[in-house]
Amino acid sequence: MTAKEKLRMLGRMELYIHSKKERLAVLKEMSRTVSSSKFDDMPKSSNRGRSKLEETVLKCIDLEKEIKEDEERLENEKLMILELIGRIAEPEYQTVLISRYFKHKSWEDIANGLFYTKRWIYSLHGKALGSLEEKILQSGKDFT
Repeated sequence: MTAKEKLRMLGRMELYIHSKKERLAVLKEMSRTVSSSKFDDMPKSSNRGRSKLEETVLKCIDLEKEIKEDEERLENEKLMILELIGRIAEPEYQTVLISRYFKHKSWEDIANGLFYTKRWIYSLHGKALGSLEEKILQSGKDFT
């Protein structure tokens, strides 16, 4: 996996966690508005005697656990990448990578912050990715 692919993967992981948090919010809202039980002669569903509220609460608990595990994994991945970025000798390369992939700044904002043109930032970005790729290879860590 290239450095750019790894950095993009971190962004996708963040989005995935965010979507899980949105699902959790919907489930929690549903648990507050679940309708009351109905007592009639109709056959029961195969939810092993659990109410809709109980099912929803259990789904919330499972999803919260998943989110926590995903956040821990993402944090560990980010720490490994940040450590490697910190080993890059050129501070401008570090700034471009951190600004783009960790602070989610636009190219224009990065260029303005460093007082460069966007075109020059693109060039620095390419060189920074090359330097990060070297650090990944030197580290021998598994980034798949």
